[in-house]
Amino acid sequence: MAPLVLEGNNLGERHRYYNRVLKETIISNRGETPDKISHDDNDIDNFLKIDIASHNRDVNYILEVLKCKDLLYVTRAIKKSKWLIKDDNYSHIINPKYLHKELFPHMMSKAKSKLVLHIRLHLRDEKRVKQFYKYYKQFDKKIATKWLEHCPLQFALDEVRNHGVDVSKSTLKRLCRRSFEFLKRFAVTCKKPYWYEISHLDEVKFLVKHNVEEFLNVTDSCSRSYLPCFKDKHLKIIMKKCPERILNNFYHYFHAVKHPNLIKYMNKKSITDFLMNCLKTVDFSGFCSKIDAFMFFLSKIAYADRIQVLKACYGIEWDGPDDFNLLFNAVDNKFTTPCNFRWHQCAPYDIAFQEITKLINENEIKSDVRLSMLNTLLYSAGSNFYNISHLLKYYHDVHINEPHKYKKSFVNELLSCVAYYKFDSGMWKLLDDIFCSMEVYMNSSLDVTKCAEAIIVDITIHDQNVPEIIERKFQFDTLKCYKNKLSVVEREKLFEYLYNSQVKKIKEATITNEKEFKEVFESLENTLKLLTDWNKNVTAYPILLNKLQEWIKIIKQFDWDIDLSSIYNLHKPWRKYLFDDSFILYPSQPVMLNALKHNQNMLNMFKKSVDCIRYDEKISLLPVLSKLKIYYADTLAKEWTNEYLSRLNEPGKQKVVIQSLSVLLSQKDFLDIAKKYVPQETKINWEKADKIECDCQRYFANNIHRVRPLPPTDAVLWFAKGDYLKFAVTSLNATLAKVSHVDREEYISKLISVPVSLQKHGIRMAIAKLTIEKLIPIFETIWESTKNSSIRTILFLTTHKILCIQTRKSRILKLWKMLKFFIENLSDRVDSRIKRKIYNVGKVPKIIQVDYFMTGFLCFKRLPDKLAEKYKNVIINKSGGIVETCDRKFIEDEILGSVDDFPSKSSFVVSFFARYLLSITDTEMELTIYESRIKPLFSSEYYSCENSKILINNLFTNLLDHVLRNKTVPVNLFKKLRDHFKNKLTFPEDYVALRMWEVTCDLVEILERHTPNNYETKDDILNTAVLTEFGKACLKHLQNDTKLLESPIPAFECFMKTIEEMFDFYEMHKLKIYKYMLEDQNTVENYILVLKMLPIGLLWGDDEEKEREEIIKILCSHPSKEFQILCHQYLLYSKTQDDRLKCGGLEAPYTMLQ
Repeated sequence: MAPLVLEGNNLGERHRYYNRVLKETIISNRGETPDKISHDDNDIDNFLKIDIASHNRDVNYILEVLKCKDLLYVTRAIKKSKWLIKDDNYSHIINPKYLHKELFPHMMSKAKSKLVLHIRLHLRDEKRVKQFYKYYKQFDKKIATKWLEHCPLQFALDEVRNHGVDVSKSTLKRLCRRSFEFLKRFAVTCKKPYWYEISHLDEVKFLVKHNVEEFLNVTDSCSRSYLPCFKDKHLKIIMKKCPERILNNFYHYFHAVKHPNLIKYMNKKSITDFLMNCLKTVDFSGFCSKIDAFMFFLSKIAYADRIQVLKACYGIEWDGPDDFNLLFNAVDNKFTTPCNFRWHQCAPYDIAFQEITKLINENEIKSDVRLSMLNTLLYSAGSNFYNISHLLKYYHDVHINEPHKYKKSFVNELLSCVAYYKFDSGMWKLLDDIFCSMEVYMNSSLDVTKCAEAIIVDITIHDQNVPEIIERKFQFDTLKCYKNKLSVVEREKLFEYLYNSQVKKIKEATITNEKEFKEVFESLENTLKLLTDWNKNVTAYPILLNKLQEWIKIIKQFDWDIDLSSIYNLHKPWRKYLFDDSFILYPSQPVMLNALKHNQNMLNMFKKSVDCIRYDEKISLLPVLSKLKIYYADTLAKEWTNEYLSRLNEPGKQKVVIQSLSVLLSQKDFLDIAKKYVPQETKINWEKADKIECDCQRYFANNIHRVRPLPPTDAVLWFAKGDYLKFAVTSLNATLAKVSHVDREEYISKLISVPVSLQKHGIRMAIAKLTIEKLIPIFETIWESTKNSSIRTILFLTTHKILCIQTRKSRILKLWKMLKFFIENLSDRVDSRIKRKIYNVGKVPKIIQVDYFMTGFLCFKRLPDKLAEKYKNVIINKSGGIVETCDRKFIEDEILGSVDDFPSKSSFVVSFFARYLLSITDTEMELTIYESRIKPLFSSEYYSCENSKILINNLFTNLLDHVLRNKTVPVNLFKKLRDHFKNKLTFPEDYVALRMWEVTCDLVEILERHTPNNYETKDDILNTAVLTEFGKACLKHLQNDTKLLESPIPAFECFMKTIEEMFDFYEMHKLKIYKYMLEDQNTVENYILVLKMLPIGLLWGDDEEKEREEIIKILCSHPSKEFQILCHQYLLYSKTQDDRLKCGGLEAPYTMLQ
C-alpha cells in the first residue's frame, strides 16, 4: 500500500483531507483488519490503521497498539476507542483485574496512566466504577477517591464519611455537583486538624447558589481562620435569602466578606440595627478593636445613631451635652493605640472641623500628624460639596504653604475621594490655586502626575484647551477609572483627547533611526492600550494598523532588531488583524504553530524570522516539530531535517539541532547518526578534545530518550560510561520512567551489571520501580559480587529505608534476612551512615527489633576497641524498650559480663541492667539473678561504687515505665532489695535510704492492688486510689518515726527529704498527695509535714494554684493554735502577695495572734 500523502495549505485542510480518505478506506475495505503498526511507515499511515481498527471495533488490534512502545500511537488508540470503555460487552477487558494482570505489565508507564485517566473520565457504569474504586483503595486512598464521582450515590456518601481526609479539593468539587450531601459528610469528617485548606471550601462556593442555608451551616462550623472569601455574587445571594446568617454572626465572617460589598445590601437603618445587635454577642469586642472597619460602618449611618452606637459599644455612661471630645476621649481609652482625632470623622463636619482646627492651632503638631488630621476632616466632609468647599477654603487660606511632600499627599487623597470634576468654578479656583503653589504650571522636577491628570480631566470635559506644560507633565495613562464615573458625553470627550494626543505624535513622527522609532512606537502602544481599556475596536481606527504596517516595512528595510511583542500580546482578538505581520511582531513558537494552522507558506515567506526561532535555545519547538513530522512528513519535515543535518557541525548549534532531529527523525535514522558519535574512551581530555564532537556526544546522550518509539536499552547505554554518564542520566531516568513493567526488569538487570558509577543509578531505579520480592535477589547478588564500599553503603541504606516503612510481616522478615546478612558481612571500616542506622533500633519494625539489636551489638563488638565501646553504649542506650523480650543468655554473656566487671561498666549498661531486673517475672530466674548478681553487687566490696548508686536510681526511675509497658509490678524484687538493705544499713545513720526502700515497697504493693489493666499513661497508674493509700502509708511511717526519735524535728526533716526524692523519681502529683495526707485532723504531724513541703511562689497553671488554695484552707482549719502560728508564718513569707487572703477562715486566727 502506497504511503498516504496529505494535501492542503494548512492543518485544517489536511485534517479534512485525512478524514475523507479515512471514510473512503472504511467503505472500500469494510470489515478488513488493517496491517500491523510499522515504525518504518509515516505517522499518518499508522493513524489510518488505528482509526480503521477502532471504527471496526477490532479489540485485539487495539490491545496490541496499546502495548506498543510509541506513546503517540497509544494515545491515538485510547482517544479513538471510547467504545472499549463504555460498552459493557468489553467489561471483561476494562476491569481492574484484567488490566493490572494482563495489559498494564506490557504497556508503557505513561500510556498506562493515560488509559486509567480515560477510563475514569468516560466510564459511567456505577458497578464497574465501584470495582475500580475498591481496587485502588487497597493501595492509595487519595487516588481511589477520584473514582467516587461515578460510584453509586449512597456508597460514595458512606466512603466520604469514612475517608473524607483523602478527598482532594477538585474531587470534592465534582462530588458536590452531584449532591450537596457530600459537603455535609466531608465537613463532619474533616474537622480539625484535618480541615486546614481554605481551598476546599473555596472550590465549592458555587453551592451558595443552590442551597445557601446548608452551605452556611457548614461554614458556621468551621474556624473563622479557614473561611473562604465570598465574592460579590455569592454575597448578593446570601443577603437576599438569609442576611441574618451573616449579620448575626458577623465576627465569624469578618474576613470572609468585603465590607463595601456588604454595605451595598444594607440601608442606614439596618446598619444601625446591625451594630446595636452586635453588642449582644460575645465576640463584638474583637470587631470593635478593628478601628478602620468599625469606622467604615459608622460612617454609613446617621450622626445621631453613631453617638448611640459608640456609647453602647464601649459601655460609656455619658448623658451630658453633645461634647464629642469627651465621648471620643472615653472611646479612645478602650484602644491600645490612641487615635483620638480620627474619631471625629464620625461627628458632624462642623464639629469635627471646630475640634480638629482647635487642636492644630493650640498645639505644636508634626507635619505628618497634621496631615492625618486634615485627612480626617476630608473623610468627615464626605461627598457634601458645601463641606468640601469649606475645607478647601480653609486649606487654601491656612495650609497652602505646607511642605510639598505633605501638600501633595493631601491633594492626592482629595482627588481620589472627591468627584472634583463636578466642582463649580469657585471650588475649582481654590483647588487650582493650590496646584499653582505646588508648581504644577511651572517647569520643575516635582512629581505632580495626579494633579496633571485632574487638570486634564476637568479641562477636557469643560471643552477648554489643555496647557502645554500640563501635557508635558502628564505621564500617559488610559484613565479607565473615569469610564464609569463620567457621563456618556464626558467620556467621549476625555477619550478623544487622550486618543488625539497620542495620534498627533504618531502622525508627526519622522523615523530615521532606532531611537526615534522606539519613541513613536511607545505612542502607538499607548493608543492601543487606550482602545483596549475603553472597549474600542481597532478596525474603527485604521490609521493605527496602517502606520504599523508602514513601520514594519521600515524595520525590514533597515534590518532593525526591535521587540514588538507587546502589541501582538496586547489584546488576543486583534491578532487576526496582525496575522500577516505576526512573524515580525512576535517571532515565537505560538506564531509558528498559528501559521501552520492557517497558512503554511508563511514559514517560507519569513524564513529569516523562522530561522531565528528554530535555532533559539530558549524556545521549545516540540509542538511544531511534532505537527511537521505527522502532517508534513513529505514536505516541510524533510526540508527542516535536511537543514538541521547541514548545521549539525556548526559551532553553537548542536543542542537545538539534536533536540529537533530527535523529534523529526525516525528511531532508526536518529540512532544511526548517534552511533557515529558513541565515545570510544570513558575519559574526556578537555584540552585536546574536539569541542564540536564533544557537544554532539553530550547532546545525543541527553536527548536519545526523545525518539519514537522508545529506544532499546543498549542504545541508551551507549553514552552511559565514564565522564559521559552525567550527560546520559536524563535519558536513563526518562527511558526507565516510560518502559513497560516487563521491559523494566531487563533494563535494570543491565544497569546493575555495569561499572560502579552506573550501578548506583541501577540500584536507585530498581528501588523505585521493582517489587520487594524482585529486589531482594538482585541486591544479594550485587552485595556478593562487589567489595566496593560506596555500592555496599547504598545497598544497606536503601534496604534499611524500605524495611522501616514495611507493615506486612512476610516482607519484613524477607528484608531483615537480607539486611542481617549485610550487617554480619560488614568490614571493620563501616560508613558512619550505616552505624547510625544500626544503632537506631527503634526505627525498624517491632517484630525484628530484638534480633536487630543483638545483630547490631555483635557488629559493633567487631570494631576497634575505642569505637566498639562507643557504639555498644549507643545501641544499648537506644534499645531500652526491647529488654523484656531480649534473649536472657545474650544479655548475661554479651552485655553484662561478670560481676567483677560491674564497677567499670558504663552508665548505659547499668541502666539497661536495671530495666532487665525489672522485666524478670519468673520466680526461679529472679532468685537466680538475685543470688548471682544483686547480692554480690550490694556487698561491702561493691556497694560504695558509683554504678551501684546509678543502678538503684534507675530501678526507681524506671519502675513506672516498666509497669506501663509490661502491665506487671515487680513486687518480689523490691521486697528482696528492701530486706537486703534492712540487714545491711543501720538506723539512724542511713535513715533516708532505709525509709526510701520502705516507702517504695509500700508503693509497689499498692500498685499491685489498685492499678487497672487498661491504663495507658502514668496518671492512670497513679490514680486516686493509689495516691490516697500512698499518702496514708507515708503518714504512718512519719508517725512511727516521730515516736522512735526523741525530737520530732529530725524526723520531719529527714522524712521530708525521703518523700521529695520519691516525688522526683516517680513524677508524682505532689499537691494531690498532700490533700490525701491531710484527711486525718486528729494528728498534727501530717499537717506540719505538708506545710513544710508546700511550694512557695508561682506554680505551673491555674489548676495547681487552685489546689494549693484548697490545701491552705485545709491547713488553716486545723484546731491546733500552735500549728496555726506555723501556718501563718508560711503565708507571711509566701512570695505571692495574695496568699494571705486565700481562705475565709484565715482572718480569725490571724487576728487572734495579734
